[in-house]
Amino acid sequence: MGSPTAFKDLTTLLVDLLRVRLASTEDDDLLETHQIQPLPPTAIEDDSNVRLGLYLHSISTHSGEGSESPTIDDGHKIRPPLALDGQYLLTAFPNANAENEAEGIHDQHEVLGKAMQALYDNNLIDPETLPDSLGDQQLSITYDGQDQQEVLEVWNSFPDVPKQPCASYRVGPVLIDSTQKTAFERVSERDVHLSRGSEQDGEDQ
Repeated sequence: MGSPTAFKDLTTLLVDLLRVRLASTEDDDLLETHQIQPLPPTAIEDDSNVRLGLYLHSISTHSGEGSESPTIDDGHKIRPPLALDGQYLLTAFPNANAENEAEGIHDQHEVLGKAMQALYDNNLIDPETLPDSLGDQQLSITYDGQDQQEVLEVWNSFPDVPKQPCASYRVGPVLIDSTQKTAFERVSERDVHLSRGSEQDGEDQ
């Protein structure tokens, strides 16, 4: 089931996916592996060679979470796992080695488009291919383009960092197991005593 390391492993999974699609071993690859990093925009300097960043900026309750009941295991009642979504900011950064500004912008847009294509092509990941820490449910990667105000608020939290082309994604469910166990004893037999009102009245007379 889920583990406290779930978000660490989820970020690693997503970065590895992007690296396979954008920076494998082909001569015509757009990027090199080290140019794709799990970093926030504040960590990227002007002369950095990082071209694509994936940043976990917030966590919310999983949108598809149902009313899951506790489970019974070895005489203990266990709380259901905490089901969460991670909100990621996917950002393309300027090419510091571009010949001119226009070329750098074109490269930046191409990187973002390729990255979005990679996540779109892998928007559903079967549990059989996931690390055990991410639980046993299918993982969904969803472009979250409805609330642009939230994206602006994220960028506004970065002081003195110019806004770059970016896209927001919601990824989940991420499951984190509970460590709370409560002793539980099943009721196997119960005596029930019933009396009819008429019989009771007759005895009283």
